[in-house]
Amino acid sequence: MLVFAKKFFRQGPGGKGDSLKSKSKNRDSREPSEMIRFSKTPLTESLIEFTDPAMNRVAADLFMLAMRFTGDSTSRGQTEQEVVSTFLKLIGEFTLMRDEAYCQLLKQLTANTSSKPDSCQRGWRLLYILTAYHRCSEVLKPFLLKHLQQASRSAGAQYQGIAKACEQNLKKTFQYGGRIVPPNSMELKAMMAGRSSKRQLFLFPGGIERHVKIKTCSVALEVNEELCYEMGLHRLEAMEEYAIFLVTNRGQNVRPLNKHEYILDVATEAEVVDTSYSFWFRRVVWTQPLKFENELCVAMHYNQILPDYRKGLLNVLPHGKVSDQQLHQISKLAALQHRAKDIVFIPSIHEISEYIAPPLFKKQPPQQWVAMVTQHMQQVQTLSPHQARAQFLGLVSAFPMFGSSFFYIHSSSSTTFYAPCIVAVNQHGLHFLHKNTHVRTHTHTHTHTISKGARHDRNMNPEVHSWSSRGVL
Repeated sequence: MLVFAKKFFRQGPGGKGDSLKSKSKNRDSREPSEMIRFSKTPLTESLIEFTDPAMNRVAADLFMLAMRFTGDSTSRGQTEQEVVSTFLKLIGEFTLMRDEAYCQLLKQLTANTSSKPDSCQRGWRLLYILTAYHRCSEVLKPFLLKHLQQASRSAGAQYQGIAKACEQNLKKTFQYGGRIVPPNSMELKAMMAGRSSKRQLFLFPGGIERHVKIKTCSVALEVNEELCYEMGLHRLEAMEEYAIFLVTNRGQNVRPLNKHEYILDVATEAEVVDTSYSFWFRRVVWTQPLKFENELCVAMHYNQILPDYRKGLLNVLPHGKVSDQQLHQISKLAALQHRAKDIVFIPSIHEISEYIAPPLFKKQPPQQWVAMVTQHMQQVQTLSPHQARAQFLGLVSAFPMFGSSFFYIHSSSSTTFYAPCIVAVNQHGLHFLHKNTHVRTHTHTHTHTISKGARHDRNMNPEVHSWSSRGVL
């Protein structure tokens, strides 16, 4: 940092007055070697030379906040969390102060002679926080990284671990933009205790739980990759078809996370709105082929598809009739669902009615369904639950509307399609289906839809209700 200080810190004795105010006999000088060392007294002007003199006041405020955090100045009634929030907010408002803030903290960590035993440790904690929120300039970056790397590699150095963590945070901040929401009291308490990660619950379809270690700078993209790895998915094309969702208000509010959103930022904001918030993991695009080797992968897809299948949304009934072939297929799928629950006994009428969509179940007497499902149970009882789920997926993946999100349109003035109807949205476009038979009446490819949207078709003013969105829910 001495090289940087010689280039960008305030001038030496020929400058305007002293940059540091001190009442001690050994008054701090403007020599770069002294300006980068710990100071017991507050700054009255910035370390870095700025053309705007107003930055001196901001720099002095930042330095005072840092001293309060490290215990080298009285807190003035501010809590630890308030000091950190104000510190980060001030840097966010005055972006010129980013480099200044870094230089001030490194100064206080260099040859620290504070009377407070934990001053240096707390200074490192504040630097750890800063590196997670604000990037430095490209000019300072190589000097800062070199300083952190030297600190993390110095033999016997007391702060090797946190120096390395600061380096990692800084690189993440340059990669993803930095965190936005100041740490809440719980996160700050964990940081001060030296804990930089927490186990966060992510829910797969069907209530399958997975805990992921979330660090200060973990983003949705990293969590998505880790969960995909656990399902045996390693190709980028496959991983891009999954997403993390924030769920609040008992499932009423569901929003996808941007891949560069910081998990702890999202969690901190959600905590204020709904303490019972949760994170969901779902597949949202269905272009890549299904994989049947990994049990978690199969269970995840099986559980996500099942609700739409049981509503009958995947079945197509030309002229409203069910063919003999469809009856046997529906019976086999019911048997596979039963075996997927690790049950070998014959299902009851009530159980079968849960496995088959109500409109389809009414197509023949219950006892006939029992007889047909029983016949298929004899064929599937040797399968493991995993194999049963895999076979189920293999069969339904051949259905025309597999991989769709479904929406119900109550009414519309459009002459293109008739309402009420169901819209199935998938990678091929928008498919308008008859509300009862699910026969496709009209299709808009994505190219056609975008073209129409650009011209703003005024005749199309549908009242839409989300019936089912397998891509999300």
